[in-house]
Amino acid sequence: MADTTEPEPTASHKRCERWKLGACRSSSFVQFMLKALHDAGCPVDASKHFVCEPCPVANTTGAFDASRNQIVLCEDALYSESNTADVLTHELMHAFDHCRGHVDFASNIKHLACTEIRAANVSGDCFFLKEFFNRLNLKIAGQHQRCVKRRAALSVAAAMDVSKETAMDAVDEVYEVCFRDTTPFDRIP
Repeated sequence: MADTTEPEPTASHKRCERWKLGACRSSSFVQFMLKALHDAGCPVDASKHFVCEPCPVANTTGAFDASRNQIVLCEDALYSESNTADVLTHELMHAFDHCRGHVDFASNIKHLACTEIRAANVSGDCFFLKEFFNRLNLKIAGQHQRCVKRRAALSVAAAMDVSKETAMDAVDEVYEVCFRDTTPFDRIP
């Protein structure tokens, strides 16, 4: 008879679960996005829609899986509760875009580029202090816009397995419209 007992969760899994719950309780951005999704008719249950898993792709901290309607948190790549909150906010923006419109993240590069631009723009990925202190991007003028383009293109290239040039072309094509669309936020936070 086969052993059907679940393996003991790893330390990184336990930590991810703790940070996930903490981010849902204490991050105003996560709380705002959860309310926005609820108001748009797509309520989110963190215990059902947020999962902590090991991720096989290097430099990935999270992903929105539209087919499962879940946010995957890469338990082995997260490094703090505040980082987890940033990842959740970014992925919740993808969930919001999935909720509010007919988008095809899997095969339409422009749809993916747009949601990546929007997520990088409002999630905190490109906030000045993070760029300045964490990534040592010391240029001030236009820093936020360059960061949004760079991060969106990197995400598109990884998700669609295309060249950086092809990804940047897609980002450039939809950038102006998607950068201005900060919904559900009134403006860039």
